[in-house]
Amino acid sequence: MTRAAPLPLDERRAALIAATEPLLEQFGREISTRQIAEAAGIAEGTIFRAFATKEELIDAVIKDSFDIHRTCDELAQIDRGLSLEERLIAAVVILQERLRRVFALYGSLRLRKEAPDHDSFRTRQQADNELINEAIAALIGPDQDQLRLAVMEAASALRAITFAITHPILGDQRLADPEQIVDLVLNGSCRRLSPDRERASC
Repeated sequence: MTRAAPLPLDERRAALIAATEPLLEQFGREISTRQIAEAAGIAEGTIFRAFATKEELIDAVIKDSFDIHRTCDELAQIDRGLSLEERLIAAVVILQERLRRVFALYGSLRLRKEAPDHDSFRTRQQADNELINEAIAALIGPDQDQLRLAVMEAASALRAITFAITHPILGDQRLADPEQIVDLVLNGSCRRLSPDRERASC
C-alpha cells in the first residue's frame, strides 16, 4: 500500500492548529500531545516536526484565533451585489464566529494581560477595532446616502453592538441572531411614526 505524501509544513501546521483549537476549548492547557495527534489523525511525533513544543502549538492556536487580518479578508469577500442589510448580516456572522472563538479560548486558557502589558494590549486592540471598522465601512459605503450616521460611525456601531450582544456574560442570546443585530443597528427600537410624531418622540 502506497503511503500518502506528507503534507507541506504550512499545511501540516494549519491542520494541527485546527485540530487543537476545539481540544483547548474543552480541556485548556492540560491537553496532551497524544490527544492532539488522535484528533489530527497523525502519529504523536509528527507534531514536533511542525512545532518544537506543545506550548508553541498552543501559542499558534491563540495567534490564529486573534488574527484580525483573516477576519478583514473574510469581510472583504462579502458579495457587494447583496443589499445593505444582507451584506451587514453576512458581516455579523463573520464577526460572531471570530468573537466566539476568542471568548472560548479566553475561558478555557484563562488568558490574562498583566499590568506591564496592559497598555500595549489596549493599543493593539484599538488598532484591530479600526481595521474591522474600515472593513465594515467598505461594505456600507455604496449605501451611505441611506444613513444618518457617517459611514465609520455606523461601522463602529455595528462592531460594538455585535460584540456586546455576543459576549457570553455581557450579552443577551435572545438578541444575538445576526438579522436582529442588523435590524437594531439600521432601524433602532423606535416604532415608525409620522414625521411630526417621530421628531417629537425620538
